[in-house]
Amino acid sequence: MSAVSDLTPVSSLEPELAPYRAICRTAVISALMAAIGGSFVVFAVVSMWLDFADAVWLGGWGASFAFAAIVLGFAGIRTVRRYPNEYTGGGLARAGFIGGLLLFAIGVFAAMYIHSTEVPDGYSRISFWDLQPDPDQPELPIAPQAFELNRKPIFIKGYMHPGVASMGKVNHFILVPDMGTCCFGGQPKPTDMIEVYVPDGKERVAYSPRRLKLTGTFLLADRPTQSLGLNNVWYHMEIDQVK
Repeated sequence: MSAVSDLTPVSSLEPELAPYRAICRTAVISALMAAIGGSFVVFAVVSMWLDFADAVWLGGWGASFAFAAIVLGFAGIRTVRRYPNEYTGGGLARAGFIGGLLLFAIGVFAAMYIHSTEVPDGYSRISFWDLQPDPDQPELPIAPQAFELNRKPIFIKGYMHPGVASMGKVNHFILVPDMGTCCFGGQPKPTDMIEVYVPDGKERVAYSPRRLKLTGTFLLADRPTQSLGLNNVWYHMEIDQVK
């Protein structure tokens, strides 16, 4: 036997390498959506007890991210099972899916619970959406419902216009529906403003960038007014409480 025939090929001594598997992107995104949703849900639950923010808004956003985590997690699980030699990340997908289910349930519960209990007895919940003009009545610059709400007790949420940010505690300010209108929209639409008054004897309110909950009496002006550098203010409110 020749010396050449007794040699074992070097390639046969090398260990077999496992095939490369890419991590499933939907699994990663699912886990990320669950983590983001979890932060919103945690703040919503804490706010339920401490009442420092709007738990309805926080719970709703948390449930939205959690729902995305459920859908993407389910897709990631299917992808990894269907192509086991090509993809890894099944654990991430399952974590996103199961975590999303749990967070979705908690987020929805927090939002629904606060929504059903946050309006005090004797007040009617309204939103800025209810105060927008009716497109079928273009001759009317304000909402028809505003006439019905005049001098009625209401509950509404909104943001303080930053026109009073440097004035300390104030006895009146402009309430707007969102931060876009508040900070970047310049002059808000007439129907996106409520001038809020703090009656004598009640504590004045300091500027805050967070969403506020107000109860009080809605008042409709006979004609638009000017206040705090803003024009065409139709809606007014004398508050009973600000949270």
